[in-house]
Amino acid sequence: MAEPVDSKKPASGRGADLGLPFLLRNLDSTTEFENERDAARQPESSVGGPSTRMSPESSTGERMAFVDPALLLSNYIDPFLDTYLTLDDAYDGFDPGAPGAPGSPAPFMSGDTLEGRLDLLCQELEIYSLRKPKFSGSFQRESFQSLFTSENVRRFVVAFSRKRHYQLPIIHWPTFDILKAPLPLLLSVAIMGAAYSHTPGVEPDPAVQARAIHTISGPYIFSKLQEQIDSDSGIDNLLEYCQAALLMIGLGTWVKDQETRRTFLSKYRPKLIRVIRDHQLPQIGHEDDESWPSFIRKELKIRLASWTFYIDCLATMSTNHPPLLLLSEMRGQSPCSARIWDAETEEDFHKRKADTVMNSHCLVDQMSELMGDDWAEPQHLMCSQLSPYHLHAMSCALMPVIFNLHASRFPDSHSAAVFRALDRWDLLWAIEIKQMPEDQRKWLGVARNSPGLVWLSRQILKAGQTSEAKKWRYFQRIPSYTTADVFEFVRSLDSEQSYPV
Repeated sequence: MAEPVDSKKPASGRGADLGLPFLLRNLDSTTEFENERDAARQPESSVGGPSTRMSPESSTGERMAFVDPALLLSNYIDPFLDTYLTLDDAYDGFDPGAPGAPGSPAPFMSGDTLEGRLDLLCQELEIYSLRKPKFSGSFQRESFQSLFTSENVRRFVVAFSRKRHYQLPIIHWPTFDILKAPLPLLLSVAIMGAAYSHTPGVEPDPAVQARAIHTISGPYIFSKLQEQIDSDSGIDNLLEYCQAALLMIGLGTWVKDQETRRTFLSKYRPKLIRVIRDHQLPQIGHEDDESWPSFIRKELKIRLASWTFYIDCLATMSTNHPPLLLLSEMRGQSPCSARIWDAETEEDFHKRKADTVMNSHCLVDQMSELMGDDWAEPQHLMCSQLSPYHLHAMSCALMPVIFNLHASRFPDSHSAAVFRALDRWDLLWAIEIKQMPEDQRKWLGVARNSPGLVWLSRQILKAGQTSEAKKWRYFQRIPSYTTADVFEFVRSLDSEQSYPV
């Protein structure tokens, strides 16, 4: 059994290792752009695809902006709230003789160039704002057109893709095409890429400019999702709109504005989860003999359900909102390995699949093992190829468990299994990191902050059992639309020791 980590205070120097500076910066509701600033410390990585490897001249004759990767901005989004989006029905009706060739799901006839598609998007946003009195004056055509030029949008897409390691990718970049994706998804990707391009001290800052249109972008994207729901056209036609919605939820919850967070947490998050639940996405698994297009379609659904669940868990921890998507529902497979997912051609996909031991991890089964009574050694879990990503997923899944223990006022004895699971998690993480070559640890991505989240979970679990819990508003378990309550609690734990930021 692993030696439990000190539940009161991290050992000297341990705070920085656990990522506590990151926790404190990103939970502080009085600061802005902390998530994006953290990007400058992270390395980049390239990825191929029609939207990320473009020649200077497009096939349509439109002038393309060639982006030198060495000049790209090195920023990324908060790994706390990891969300990516993708293209699902890109293969419906595609030519089998053209492996990986994306289809044309977008119903727009005039958007055959990126410039034309952006003009059409601008028109739709303007019309939407005029139809909704509460958005009157909130959309400025000139501001939108000055930020989302075709050159800028390509740069944003590339910046987004090169930071894919810091939120597990759900966009399948080898087949994602900004000339074919539905306009809501194009808008989400462009806004996310602008946020990735945050550059402190540089004016104009794309991230600041992009936030100015959040007010209208979120409602517009969810109105398009509702139109698809009402059309009853099935999940394959809904998926890209769900992905756009998920990305906007991530963006909306990173913004420190309380009303914006309220809208995304209480209105948009339940709508997306309802779609995911109605179409049983958390129960999806792969088959052994799948074609590459079929594999991609299923994997996109798996990743949509998985990352929606993780965001829901993090919202529970940080804002005391009861979980909406339950662990018991996550009976499908976990996302596949990045090696399989990043294959750029059908031939490469089959080669990588043949060379890789495919797992069928299920989060419910993993958590049952982690919290079960019969767990003498961790080898049975390690032999099933647990990765840092799987451990990150497990750390998220513990958050609603802890919330329910406190909210339901179960006896303290019920917490024993969770404390035991946290100790086991620490042991598994130590084993996994020890086995990982040092030069690969920079690619941990979202998982790199998991030890800090597990440490915080332990503090929350312990403090909630004491008579001192009442001195923190956080333990009243009142839903909030800021992170101020959990920040106050973390800050009190950190008051005797400062960590470098």
